[in-house]
Amino acid sequence: MVCAGATRATIFMLPAPFFDSLYKFAFVRNSWDLQVSSFHHIRRERQDAMNGIEDFNEFMRWKFDQERPYQYHIDTSLSLQPVYLVDLHGRLLTDYIGRYENLVNDFAVVIGRLGLPVKALPHKRKAKGRDAYQSYYEHDAADLVAAHFARDIELLEYQFE
Repeated sequence: MVCAGATRATIFMLPAPFFDSLYKFAFVRNSWDLQVSSFHHIRRERQDAMNGIEDFNEFMRWKFDQERPYQYHIDTSLSLQPVYLVDLHGRLLTDYIGRYENLVNDFAVVIGRLGLPVKALPHKRKAKGRDAYQSYYEHDAADLVAAHFARDIELLEYQFE
């Protein structure tokens, strides 16, 4: 296990030659899409955590409100992905980054690289009746996501398309 944000020289549990020899991969997700998914998940399974808000954009404004108290089920989807991907100098620690929006193909790349037999990925909690993430956002709510996840968007080259 590597300490998030560690440099190769300060990896606590693995010697650098061993760490360097490992195939390190991660899967990331578009921040705007993640927030839509989070909204649907919370509305479906944690309705009590929504503060009585049913509208997506109103929920986003509330979710990103700096004065709102921390709530685990709300705030877990606000974690920044680069924390898990880069060292203290901003260098990628992974050999490969797969994308959620291309999960099946990118998973196949990882499986192929590891020399494992190809298996179909199960999709047990697929959202039903969900539109493209872009259709959910009013301009200011999209800007809140862009501001909060600016490092993710830059590093992972996402765009609100």
